[in-house]
Amino acid sequence: MAPFPEAFKPLLWFCRDTRGFPVTIGRRRQPVNSTITLGLGKRVSGLIIIAVALMCSLSAVYAGPADEYIERGIDKGRQGDYSGAIGDFSRSIKLRPKNPEAYYDRGVARGFIGDTKGAISDYTRAIEIDPRSAGAYNNRGFSRASLGQYAAAIADISKAIAIDPKLAELYNNRGTVRTSMKDYAGAIEDFTRAIELNPQLAGAYNNCGLARALKDDLLGALEDYTRAVTLDQRYTVAWYNRGNVRVALGDAKGAIEDYSKAIVLEPGMLAAWNNRAFARITMGEFAGAVGDLSRIVDSAPDNSSGWYNRGIAKKLCGERQGAIEDLKKAASLGDAFATDVLKELEP
Repeated sequence: MAPFPEAFKPLLWFCRDTRGFPVTIGRRRQPVNSTITLGLGKRVSGLIIIAVALMCSLSAVYAGPADEYIERGIDKGRQGDYSGAIGDFSRSIKLRPKNPEAYYDRGVARGFIGDTKGAISDYTRAIEIDPRSAGAYNNRGFSRASLGQYAAAIADISKAIAIDPKLAELYNNRGTVRTSMKDYAGAIEDFTRAIELNPQLAGAYNNCGLARALKDDLLGALEDYTRAVTLDQRYTVAWYNRGNVRVALGDAKGAIEDYSKAIVLEPGMLAAWNNRAFARITMGEFAGAVGDLSRIVDSAPDNSSGWYNRGIAKKLCGERQGAIEDLKKAASLGDAFATDVLKELEP
């Protein structure tokens, strides 16, 4: 990769997506794709850990008040009332203490409000009642991963795979945990298996691209991201990730096209605006870079990197006074690099 011009701060990390199973409450709905993106200034070792909910497939259908509470809890969960959902699932549990579905659904709801330990406890209880619950193992695994308990997470998701070895999404999920553990070879193996089982699983291609990129296989990553966006033209994260790979490969023009796609799909994705500005600077399009970075400082005025980067872009445009003003703002927000550049502009 070419050196960053004028110490510009690009956000060239990649976003992971555990597409295939959304965070949901309920047992009879089909999974839909979900997208997760990384916002400006929030970096977690290049990765995002999220808990995903694998739907229960319970063969038994009950009737009575306990099930009515579950249905009511599911409806509340759909409306975003997770505390209310937890209350209804708890009432169902009181009426029927050995119903694994109620514990499972309450675990999902607890995950939504950030009660990870409570979610793990509920998934554990669901497993005790129904040891064949692949969903509970999967969700407990991702909950444990969110706490950094990667070995336990791998064990749980591997158990889910043993129960349902033909479910592509489970391999995808285990691969994301292995990526977090920097076991990129193992992650690629899992994503490849997921793709073999379901060639239409766009998220597995994106995640495989991430693992390849972190393993410095940029051409392989480019191929995977291209497959992901071919399968899903609205896959914002994959467009963004492919833009990052193209920058790394020296294809700034292609990167601009990919970041532009991501921005059209998600105008609030500030990392894409920032990185498109970086790509434009590498091509000498300084005015365009200033425009992109203006979007960032307008949207996130407390983000020092936005002011710093726009100051650098203005400096490259020859707007000395504008650069000084932006860099002073960045310095006031605690950016030490801005202070250093100001010394050059204000000798």
